[in-house]
Amino acid sequence: MTRTDQLRELLDAALDIGDRSLAEVSEALARDEDGWSLALASFAAFMSLHHDRAVELGEDALSAASDPTALAAARGARGLASAARRTASPDSWAASSSRGDVLADAVAELGALGPGDPDDFARYLIAEAALACARLGLAEQAVTGSGPLPTGFLGGHPYLAVIGVMRARVLAFRGRIADGTAELASLEGAATVPLAELLVSGTETLMRGNAAERAPVRALADRLEFAQQRRVDHVSNGCFLLAAFGLLAIGDLRRAARMALVGGADGLAQLTIIDRALVLELLVAAALADDDLDAAVAWGDLADPLADSMIAGSTVARIVARIELACGDAEAAFATAERAIALARAEGRTVEAAEAEIVAARAHLRGARAGDAAVRLERLVSQSDPAGHLAVRRSAARELRPTGRRLRPAAGSEWSGLSARERDLALLLAEGLSNRQIGVELHLSEHTVRAHVSRVLAAFGAASRFAVAARLADLFPDPPKEPPAALTPRQDSVALAVMHGLSNAEIARDLGLSVKTVERHITDIMSRWQLSSRAQIARVARAARQAE
Repeated sequence: MTRTDQLRELLDAALDIGDRSLAEVSEALARDEDGWSLALASFAAFMSLHHDRAVELGEDALSAASDPTALAAARGARGLASAARRTASPDSWAASSSRGDVLADAVAELGALGPGDPDDFARYLIAEAALACARLGLAEQAVTGSGPLPTGFLGGHPYLAVIGVMRARVLAFRGRIADGTAELASLEGAATVPLAELLVSGTETLMRGNAAERAPVRALADRLEFAQQRRVDHVSNGCFLLAAFGLLAIGDLRRAARMALVGGADGLAQLTIIDRALVLELLVAAALADDDLDAAVAWGDLADPLADSMIAGSTVARIVARIELACGDAEAAFATAERAIALARAEGRTVEAAEAEIVAARAHLRGARAGDAAVRLERLVSQSDPAGHLAVRRSAARELRPTGRRLRPAAGSEWSGLSARERDLALLLAEGLSNRQIGVELHLSEHTVRAHVSRVLAAFGAASRFAVAARLADLFPDPPKEPPAALTPRQDSVALAVMHGLSNAEIARDLGLSVKTVERHITDIMSRWQLSSRAQIARVARAARQAE
């Protein structure tokens, strides 16, 4: 049997479309005793949740590998097997195998692989292993080094959807939600069997949850929850866990906990280390949300044995910080959350680092340091928004709400990012009113007006109120009933500049005029067109040009 034939039989079993189970395929492959066959056997054992056997076969594969493809596959398989076992030492990843840090070695030598299905699968296996071990920096290197999605046999097999989902998950857990969503969209038509379809749905739930899209997340979770197919293996469990993490991102903790426990199967013991730790954190958060500290502590106790794991250390630290905070020790909780942040960042785990940042800010708030918390959360949101990780904004806003503070609107959110009061203020600002005049109109202090103005400018991505006025003229055009009176060429140039949001100083510089001359031209334009503000000039100028 060729390597591609072996691969076909394995992937059919992985997606429940073959004649034999994963466990049967694993033992059949193990009998061949060459490095490639043993690597596939180890992978099959891991996917069927026989983790100790996966480790044994992975070590055998490393010993027997005699060519670059077999060695790469053996390293990936052995690294993947490590994802379900605690490392012996918290100090070194080398403890994951008697052969040293097999994943770092595998990623470093990706260039030794050539084209073809066996090599493509070896690349996938290395990236999947790095992801399962929560070594996201290595996982992204492996994905980048693998190039586009495979073609050939793998490109035509429904397992391509699993490979694509892995790549999307790497991007998602790195905090790059928009990029992960695009990667997932590229798989359209690849999931042609039920289990692959469910995995894509679970991953989409994760993506949309982190993008703060509540309704689609709930609909996707319904689809998974009511699906008829349910096996107990790594892929099937993963469908439910991904959905649980998507529900967690939108704050639906009770349903997230229920789906996580379904995906956990057999009391979480069969999950990988990182999945076990993340599920326990979810359960702790859900218990605390229901004010059940005893339940939270009980779940936290189950996480304690994972505290020295290189894989779970950051997650367990967040669990401890949550419980310390619930017990009233804000200072200890903050210190523990800071440690969780450092551990997560060291492995490129951006989403987990952001979650720890939220816990640290919560500790600041409990310690009566609302200003520090607000600064911290503003910085976090400014980093997360551009990557499409909008669930961070939702969480940060929720934390600040009891203090009366609000986050700045997302740059580019424009009108939709403003509160009702800020919209009123934006319209007055566009009409040319000063801060003092706006304060009188809205019964606000000048200090409060200044704060609102800064938020309006941020929402419109504008440096000045002139740019806001021009943009509002775009959004809410108010064309005149009759053509406007003709302007002189110079007045027409000034009106055009106002339409583009330029300030008086910028118009003066561009047209070679003094600021006072520009002010006079604007006054003359308003008189000729019977208007009262720059925003109205922008509207009329834009309507006139559209009518030409």
